[in-house]
Amino acid sequence: MTDPRTYPSDPVELPLRPPDLEPTPVDGCAGCAELANVRDRARAGGDWTTVADCNVLMRRHPEGHG
Repeated sequence: MTDPRTYPSDPVELPLRPPDLEPTPVDGCAGCAELANVRDRARAGGDWTTVADCNVLMRRHPEGHG
């Protein structure tokens, strides 16, 4: 007798989001520049949660740009 299979198939591996889909700061906007700086420092330190948070905040920028 064979062992019963407890899962339907192999897990699906999804690709990571390419970095070119990150929001870019708008020239001359201090808020965008600060978020980009924080994001760069977080990325250098391996803090991916803060990188993602900065991307969300930049997309939801109060001025409606970025």
